[in-house]
Amino acid sequence: MLSTKVAVYTTPSVAAIVVQFSNDSSSPPTVTVENLDGGQSCAIKYQESDDGTTWNDIAGTNATVNPGTLDVQEVVSTRRLIALHAGSAVQVMFNLQRSLAGAPLSLGSTC
Repeated sequence: MLSTKVAVYTTPSVAAIVVQFSNDSSSPPTVTVENLDGGQSCAIKYQESDDGTTWNDIAGTNATVNPGTLDVQEVVSTRRLIALHAGSAVQVMFNLQRSLAGAPLSLGSTC
């Protein structure tokens, strides 16, 4: 089953975690971040955690999303949680696609 979640977030002015989700798909999740701001770039990276408290950067996921453009990444992690870490006080559209084997146990939020 393909699970897709889409939301618009305003990133904080000082970079921090914007949204986190469970890393429970059958294959690495595909994440798209679109910068909806007209004039400000946004630096992003993905982080991973097992406990939701201690976060580590996922190597190779740093990117700069310029105004009106998007970044698409397959985010590979062995940890239980993945988070988008971003800043610059811009609006971003966050799109998460995950492949889940079998019927889901919950259709609730991935955050």
